[in-house]
Amino acid sequence: MPSYLNTTGIQMPQLNNKIKKYLSVLIGALLLSLGVTLFLVPNQIVSGGTPGISILLNHFTGVQLGLLMFCINAPLVLISIKSISRGFALRTIFSICVSSLAIDFLQEFLRIEGFVVSPILASIFGGVFVGLGLGFIIEGKASAGGPSIIARILAGKTGWKQENIMMILDAIIVLLAGLIFQNIESALWSLVSVYASARAIDVVLSGRSIYKLVHVSTRNPIVVREQILAKLELQGTIVDGTELSGQEDKKLLIFVIENSKITKLKNIVKKYDQDGFIVLSDASELSGRGH
Repeated sequence: MPSYLNTTGIQMPQLNNKIKKYLSVLIGALLLSLGVTLFLVPNQIVSGGTPGISILLNHFTGVQLGLLMFCINAPLVLISIKSISRGFALRTIFSICVSSLAIDFLQEFLRIEGFVVSPILASIFGGVFVGLGLGFIIEGKASAGGPSIIARILAGKTGWKQENIMMILDAIIVLLAGLIFQNIESALWSLVSVYASARAIDVVLSGRSIYKLVHVSTRNPIVVREQILAKLELQGTIVDGTELSGQEDKKLLIFVIENSKITKLKNIVKKYDQDGFIVLSDASELSGRGH
C-alpha cells in the first residue's frame, strides 16, 4: 500500500495480525460460552478455571453466571496488569467481556435449555467446547482469566510450573463440585470434562500431527538408507550406536516421515533387515526445510 494511503501509521501486516488475534479470541469466547451454557450448567458439571468457579457460586447465590465470571476475572486482570503486556491485557479483557455477555445472553435473554441431559455426553462435549474455546483464546495471545492469571502470578513468585499450579487449582474445583452438589458423580464427570478440555486445547495449539519422528535401528544401514532415499525421498541423520550388551555395533537412522508413508517404511525395514527395530513418535511442531 502506498504510504500516502496509509494515514493511520499502522502497517497492514501488523493490523491484519491484530485482527486475527481478536477474531481467534472472539471465536474462543463464544465456544466457551456454548460449552458452559448448553452442556455443563444443566448437568451440574464444572470445568476448570473461572467457568467452574462461577458454576459453583451460581449454585449458591443464583447470581447470573456471566456476571459472576466478570466479577471474578476483572480484579485478577487489574492485579496482574503490570506483569503482562498491554496487548495481552486488552485481549484478555475482550475475552472476559465477550464470554460473560454471551453466557448471560444465552441463559437470561434467549432462555436456552441444556442441549443434552446425559452426564457422560455433557461432560465430554462440554469439556471439548470449553477446551476448544480456551485453545482459540490462547492462540489469540490472551487469557480467559481466573486461575490461569493466578497460576501465572504464582509461577513467577514460586518458580513452580504454571501447568502444575493450574492442575492443582482445577483439582480443587473438581473436589468442590462433589461437595457442593453433594454428588460424587458430579466430581467424577467434572474430572472427565477437565480432561476433555485439556485434550481439546492440545488439538488447537498443537494440531493433529501428520508427521512422525522415526528412529530405525538396523544392521544394514547402507541398504536401508538407500531404499529410504530412493522410495520415500526423505532426509535424515545416521548415528553410530552399540547394543546395551556391548557385543554388536549398530546404526541408528533418525528422520521425520509423513503418516501416509509409514507402511512403506515398515515394509522396507522388514525386507532388508528382519531384526530391524522402529520407534515412532508424534512430531507436532516442525521448523526448517520448508516447514
